[in-house]
Amino acid sequence: MIRENLIKALIAIGVFVVLMAALGFLFEDELATATSWVVERIGFAGLCMILLVTDTFVTPFPPDILLIVIAKSSLSEQWPFYVLILSMVSVFAGMLGWGIGRWLGHFQFAKRLFGEFKDEHREFIRRYGFWAVVIGAITPLPFSVTCWASGVMGLRAVTVFSAAALFRIPRFFIYYWIIASTSQWF
Repeated sequence: MIRENLIKALIAIGVFVVLMAALGFLFEDELATATSWVVERIGFAGLCMILLVTDTFVTPFPPDILLIVIAKSSLSEQWPFYVLILSMVSVFAGMLGWGIGRWLGHFQFAKRLFGEFKDEHREFIRRYGFWAVVIGAITPLPFSVTCWASGVMGLRAVTVFSAAALFRIPRFFIYYWIIASTSQWF
């Protein structure tokens, strides 16, 4: 199961690289204009608020769009600072999502949605839950879904935080590097 999910994660990352390269090549001027406009209108604090909402609640908005904004705007001059702050906001948002999941886990509809857990299932979740959060943290899939599910399933906060901090922060730096360099590859 973990091996299959890691393979899916690698495929998703590969698709992401190709997509970013194609977008960067085909729409470089348009991206630069649009991202500069976004930064002028809402600033970096606005980008952080967008990320806080989209990584806390289940939305189809990937954080990688914000990394594109940084890469294609004046923020790119100090990108390590901005990427670090965004990644920490994402980890914080994930923990808020975990809290929402814990709260939702007390309701019958959430239990029906995620299923009732027998003791042997709980042991499996405790044993491999860290890696499930890691997969959610590094792939382009919605991180909020992973965090909500881990809350509903009763994963410990320290497990979710550890997986998110250890893998979500480097993911932002790696994805930023991919975004910033793919337009030069093609």
